[in-house]
Amino acid sequence: MNPASAAAGESVIGLAMLGKVAGVLIALIALILLCAWLTRRLAPGLAQANGGPQLNIVASKALGTREKVVVLQVEEQWLVLGVGGGQINHLHTLPAKAPTEKSPATPANTDSFAERFARAVAQNLGGRGKQP
Repeated sequence: MNPASAAAGESVIGLAMLGKVAGVLIALIALILLCAWLTRRLAPGLAQANGGPQLNIVASKALGTREKVVVLQVEEQWLVLGVGGGQINHLHTLPAKAPTEKSPATPANTDSFAERFARAVAQNLGGRGKQP
């Protein structure tokens, strides 16, 4: 056997082996991408369903370092929840109120900062200072 043909045969075998490994790697990557797509498409728990109930936090008030009360709106109800200590407790259920519209600006809202500050200082001094 010719040494040149033996070297050429080994390089062809090496290229064939490299081609097989590359083909298997491409197939594995394609399988992983297909599984990820199917998981997002078929698992309703992982992707947010648009048809589910709408949840909105209406209010939240801290009661301590780790405890707070949260008012959560679920469709047409408000749930009052106690959150703390690694758990959530249902405290009360209320019918949801319509959002209140903000009233037009009143004269108190149109006062300048200086006027409001002067009133606050006068009120804190107990009437000892000048009132505008």
